[in-house]
Amino acid sequence: MSKIASQVCNWVEQGHITAEQASTLYVQLASRPNVSSWRGLIAHLLLWFGALSAACGLIFFFAYNWQSLGRFAKFALIEVAILLAIAVFAWLYYRTAHQFRSVHQAQTEANAGNQANTQSTVFGATTANTVLLTASVLVGGLLALVGQTYQTGADPWQLFALWALLILPFAWVAGFDALWLLVVALFNLSLGLIFDTFAHFWGDFWDEQRLLLIFICLNLAIYYAFVFLDRKVAGRWHAPLVEYATSMFAMGCFTLLICWLIFDDAFNHGELNSWIFCGYIAHLGLSFFVFRYVLPRIYPLALGGFSLIAVGAALLIKLMFENSDPIGGFLFIGLYIILASSGLSMGLRKLNRLFKTSPAILSTNKETVGDTHGRK
Repeated sequence: MSKIASQVCNWVEQGHITAEQASTLYVQLASRPNVSSWRGLIAHLLLWFGALSAACGLIFFFAYNWQSLGRFAKFALIEVAILLAIAVFAWLYYRTAHQFRSVHQAQTEANAGNQANTQSTVFGATTANTVLLTASVLVGGLLALVGQTYQTGADPWQLFALWALLILPFAWVAGFDALWLLVVALFNLSLGLIFDTFAHFWGDFWDEQRLLLIFICLNLAIYYAFVFLDRKVAGRWHAPLVEYATSMFAMGCFTLLICWLIFDDAFNHGELNSWIFCGYIAHLGLSFFVFRYVLPRIYPLALGGFSLIAVGAALLIKLMFENSDPIGGFLFIGLYIILASSGLSMGLRKLNRLFKTSPAILSTNKETVGDTHGRK
């Protein structure tokens, strides 16, 4: 539907049809959600919230009845809940896969990508993967219970790092973006707690700026790994939430780091800081090339563009407010932000239409060439 809408917009801009005709086409071609689609969405939302509420309720049950429950009763209750959740996941997982294979068995010879489609149905936001998400939350509760019961003396970062490692196979099996997002969040949290715990050990060598740089490298590596692995394996690495979250967090940290270095005059006092600036510019250029020509995507282009606008505003503030009256500078910088943001938004809208119409035009051209070749 989005491709058709973009094509209709192009027809209006080129003058082939009028705005009234475009409105008529939208009304005729628009596919509005019916009752069954709304019922399915509400059922999925209730299932996810119910599963997470059950896991959190079990953890709160331990906290409220900590003195009343014995040691073995606590461990037995949470371990039985984890094993039961994994057993339900396995049953739902294989039942879903078997049902899909039986339905599409007749189309195996006609559809060459049938196996890829079969694999993708057991990944994503399914009932089985929601149950596995509950088991993953309970694993964290079990680790906290072990540390609290036996007073292991472990640092908090060890709890979150071990939690992330234990549920990493769950995320790989399920291919569920919420599970992947939980793993990535736990890794980032444990990394931050590591440097907070050993701040005295690092001394002056590690500071907040270098910690930001580590967060940037980690999240960019995760982001590009999911972007390119999503093209290799059908369904398992498809995690839009992880891509959005890691790219936003990485570019946010990168923008904050560059602005920090600009206001501290750090680019004049260290070779590492100069390499950080060069890496920022190189990453913007590489991401523009990749997501403009290789893998057309609007979201990373928007992040890079608005990050560059923020860095430009910080640089202007540094240059204009250092030895001059700030009154006129505020007006100029405000105009710069408004004009730059408006221009970037207009450019992104044009690119979005181009990305959506190019596959349709390409497929139409292929069909036309095929028909011509067949007639010949």
